[in-house]
Amino acid sequence: MRRAGQIPALTLLLGLSLGAPHGALAQNASASWQSTPASILKNSLRNVVAAQDRYRATHPVFATSIEVLQVPAESEVRLQILGATPNGWRARATHRARPGRSCVIFVGQVSGLELPKTDGDGEMAGEERVPLCDRME
Repeated sequence: MRRAGQIPALTLLLGLSLGAPHGALAQNASASWQSTPASILKNSLRNVVAAQDRYRATHPVFATSIEVLQVPAESEVRLQILGATPNGWRARATHRARPGRSCVIFVGQVSGLELPKTDGDGEMAGEERVPLCDRME
């Protein structure tokens, strides 16, 4: 007995294995991806991590301001270094399209400083070098 939906799934699998062009599949996947405020903020914070790594390689401390790091940011993004110690730092990114929402990140030990929390949900960053964002519907 055949169930509804079995034939299209089988056809799709056969098409994938029997020569559907791989480029066509990649185009469909990339066409469906869109940048969102959260993805833009996460990428911006990853750029801050890279800039801080470069800065620390030539200085004995981490930078205490974004201006010193010269991190390029999109016009609707605001980046802030929330605090820096000799052994770590923390930062926040906000997007003009999502007021009251933010993404945060930290690197190293931020002795005497609380780990950063997002503005909207109040979630605390938990994994070093990994941006954490508020829900941004």
